[in-house]
Amino acid sequence: MASVDKKLLKRLKVLYVEDDDKIRTELSSLLENFFGKVYTAVDGQDGYDCYMKNQEDIDVILSDINMPKLTGIQMVAKVRQSDMKVPVIFATAYSDNEYLADAIKLKVYDYIIKPIDIRNLLTVMNDLANILYQEFLIEQQNKELEKYKDVIDQNNIVIKTDTKGIITYVNTHFCEITGYEKEELLGEHFAFLKHKDTAQSLIDEMFEAVLKNEAWQGKIKNKTKFDDVYVVDAYTIAILTDAGEVTGSISIQRDITAEVNQKREMQKALIKDKSEIYLKGKESTGELNAIINELNKRIHDLQKMIQTSHKDKERILFNIDKLTVENKKLKKELTLAVSKIPDEDESAQTLKMNKSNQDMKIELKKLHEENEQLKSDMTKEVNQVRVSLETRIKELEKLNKEYLIQIEETEDLRTLNEKIEYWKGKAKEGHRRIEQLERELIQTGDKGLMSRLFK
Repeated sequence: MASVDKKLLKRLKVLYVEDDDKIRTELSSLLENFFGKVYTAVDGQDGYDCYMKNQEDIDVILSDINMPKLTGIQMVAKVRQSDMKVPVIFATAYSDNEYLADAIKLKVYDYIIKPIDIRNLLTVMNDLANILYQEFLIEQQNKELEKYKDVIDQNNIVIKTDTKGIITYVNTHFCEITGYEKEELLGEHFAFLKHKDTAQSLIDEMFEAVLKNEAWQGKIKNKTKFDDVYVVDAYTIAILTDAGEVTGSISIQRDITAEVNQKREMQKALIKDKSEIYLKGKESTGELNAIINELNKRIHDLQKMIQTSHKDKERILFNIDKLTVENKKLKKELTLAVSKIPDEDESAQTLKMNKSNQDMKIELKKLHEENEQLKSDMTKEVNQVRVSLETRIKELEKLNKEYLIQIEETEDLRTLNEKIEYWKGKAKEGHRRIEQLERELIQTGDKGLMSRLFK
């Protein structure tokens, strides 16, 4: 016996009609081991009634022919009035031509000679189960295809043509987009839909590919009934016969008008942003140049102030040296004068020298105050300049960051970015030079001058 697929047999539900109680009982008990369910009937009329009651659940009928009330042939003839598809297998001791002819007319699947060889029966049933299962799979696939078709029809334009490009079918979604009625387009050429900006060569190229049984994909600009523009992403393939002959085309088109318009608006906005960023960058560059020039001028002024401070320092030190020499000279003269004058005039001379020394101390204090005031004024001015420059540099750095964020989003403005970075570096370099000059200015006259004034 050829191998049978038990799982496949278990999918079948069988109606077994037999008027012999013993045969029916024994064989039905055996069949229940192989099939999903076994219905039994005692004669042709009982078999017909059982089938009509459980028609949706019965996959195959196994029946005797010679039975009371209704023969197997009569029973199947009545079943065929409502169901032409259910497979029937006859089990009979008769093999004459009369029964064979009737069985063929009733589209009986097969017949088995009694006594029934269970192995032969299972082989026949296995072949039948395989056929029924394949039909089931095809039916499921067709249902899936119908679902896909519904999805495509709801979301895409569908156009069918013959080999000459004449439209033979359009779906409802297409009519909703274009405003045409189906009757207005049937019989028109596919090129009837194209916009004037779409070259005829594009349509010709598509149909040349279809006639070669090659898929074609591309974007087509079309017009609606009211001359509005819509753009589709089209995928077109050939319609074939079972023999592989091209009989036409089917074009599945997705409306991408909104995407195209959005892309165009984004491009316009990007160009506008680029222009604005370029102009702002240009203005920023001019402003940075002006600020750099201002910083250079202030640095130059501070350098002059430092030079002036050095000169004042040298002048003060020179005066201090000069006064020191004069003081020593006066002391010598005083000592000499005291040795020459009488004792009574010594106190007067001492008073005079004390007054002269007091005057020198006052002048030294005045020079010291002038130096301190100069240093304080210079420090304040440098601090003011430093605070002002730091504030301005922070503002520029913030402004630069904002410009850099915009410029980084635009690849075409890399050169501007590099230029801004260059001026930013220049500004920081100027800030460092100011700090260095400040330190030099504060240090001026700090240690040397103080020690010489108060030694």
